[in-house]
Amino acid sequence: MPDNAGSGPSPIERLLAAQQADKKAQRKRDSRALAAIVLAAVVVIGGGVFAFARFAPPSWRHQIAALVKSSASARPSPTAAPAVKTTTGPFSPVTASGPPADPFSGTPAEHWADGAAGISVPAATAHGSYSAAQVRSAYQTTRAMLIAANLDWPTLRGGDPKAFEKLLISPQLKQFLAGLHTTKVDKSGADENTRDWITSFAPGSTKFVTTVVKVHGTMRASAVRESGYPVLRITADYVFVYAVEPPGDPADWMRVVQQMSGTVEFGDWAGAAGSFEPWYGLGGSPSGVRCDTHDGYVHPGFAVGPPDTSQPTGKPVNPYSLATEAPGGGCRAITGT
Repeated sequence: MPDNAGSGPSPIERLLAAQQADKKAQRKRDSRALAAIVLAAVVVIGGGVFAFARFAPPSWRHQIAALVKSSASARPSPTAAPAVKTTTGPFSPVTASGPPADPFSGTPAEHWADGAAGISVPAATAHGSYSAAQVRSAYQTTRAMLIAANLDWPTLRGGDPKAFEKLLISPQLKQFLAGLHTTKVDKSGADENTRDWITSFAPGSTKFVTTVVKVHGTMRASAVRESGYPVLRITADYVFVYAVEPPGDPADWMRVVQQMSGTVEFGDWAGAAGSFEPWYGLGGSPSGVRCDTHDGYVHPGFAVGPPDTSQPTGKPVNPYSLATEAPGGGCRAITGT
């Protein structure tokens, strides 16, 4: 992740320094120009390529906010949650009679909790300057975001993600809505669509075999300082398993496994309403889906339909395992769903 980058000035720090020097020669440039530059910047981290505007750590956001505050008319450029491409591989077995009574039987998810019960809040203890009550509140907010992003049925069926939108602070909500319908990709090939912050199946493409969603995962808290600013970080890693079928064709049922991982950080973000607001940094990495789509929706890799024009790469990984790290882009091969 970006805050694990090596020593020395980061790319955004070098960008900010260059921008400040440029302002001395061109007085007409304002913070909006900086936002445009930042949105186009690409950061290379740990072998993965990410668009800065889609994966900026709070340490960089604070530096941008510091510059923005020097101009009364400027606002910080909102950043996005980490984005990863969809994944594909061998899918759930097709049966002539359609899905069994328990479509999760025989998988690691068979004995996982159902729905929101799988997102339990750990016992809260104080971390750094943050009290146990603040940590508990951060856990509860993170849980609410995970539920709204991955278990809200209007959202899952491809509708407007209103439940999720209500939980974002103003700068992130603005970015989320602006990128919700784009199909653009950046120079690295990563989707610019923001719908991959949530789990949303392409409208009309999918019927759910059951309203049961199997869930398993963890969250933990840590107190960190980024560029001198205190931040309470909640690190979350959850797997959601959905049983689905194409409309009118139950024999082609399958399972889609969504790994949702990243952080929700709490601090004093520029433009937020208070000093302990969430900054959403979770991203989805679904398995059992098509690789060749760029609209942010989940497109199950049903056996029927046109062949996928993109293929997975790398050694197959187990999509049910929390030890499997979400890729930094592209498609990964999996052992099955």
